[in-house]
Amino acid sequence: MTRTAIVTGATSGIGRATAIRLAKAGFHIIATGRNPERGAETVRQVEAAGGSAEFHSFDVTSESDWAAFAETVTARHASVDALINSAGSFFTRPLPETTLEDFRELWTADVESVVLGTKYGFRMMRDTRSAGSIVNISSLAGLIGLEDCAAYCAAKAAVTHFSRVAALEGAQMDPKVRVNSLNPGVIYTEMITEAYGDNDAVKAFVMDGNALQRVGTPEDIASAATFLACSASRMVTGTAMLVDGGRGAD
Repeated sequence: MTRTAIVTGATSGIGRATAIRLAKAGFHIIATGRNPERGAETVRQVEAAGGSAEFHSFDVTSESDWAAFAETVTARHASVDALINSAGSFFTRPLPETTLEDFRELWTADVESVVLGTKYGFRMMRDTRSAGSIVNISSLAGLIGLEDCAAYCAAKAAVTHFSRVAALEGAQMDPKVRVNSLNPGVIYTEMITEAYGDNDAVKAFVMDGNALQRVGTPEDIASAATFLACSASRMVTGTAMLVDGGRGAD
């Protein structure tokens, strides 16, 4: 039976790279996002890599959208073997200049989307009798403090700790569902280049404080997400996996 993986935020960056990497590992990909054109490009790249994919456009911060999506998925697919909650948002801003509206918007995009994704992931895996794996993309910022990132650090800390609690609940399910957070360091994605530019100075910034002195790429995170999604990590749940080149080791 073909394994199925859902990837939210699959229209760019880490989400798209993860969809492609999971497809290479043999998963049929259910990619989600808000932009149908970019979603179609993800499907094209998955198929070019030898995999199969479909795209669903919906708002991951809407519970009614999640409920409708879950109903569609369980009607069409015999199993839901992995769910990668990759959708999210980011900004840097000094706390005195961060409005409560700014904070709430980021919280909704980064935390509530993951809570809903995990909730409905549990339901889809329960309804299809799948011993699945849920991977919530958090951040190094969810484990350490970063200047001018109070809202983002708070949101990602919530994702990290929520994933630990969800892992305890998933372990009580039948079949059991594993839940982990994946905590990247600074990764060279569109989120970075759109905020700071695409040049050597930005690449140097990405490597700054990185013990390996490498530019982290979406593919680095995709490889770790695929490990957590597969049976090779069957004893791994409730962990926060850092993929940061050693930035958080000091």
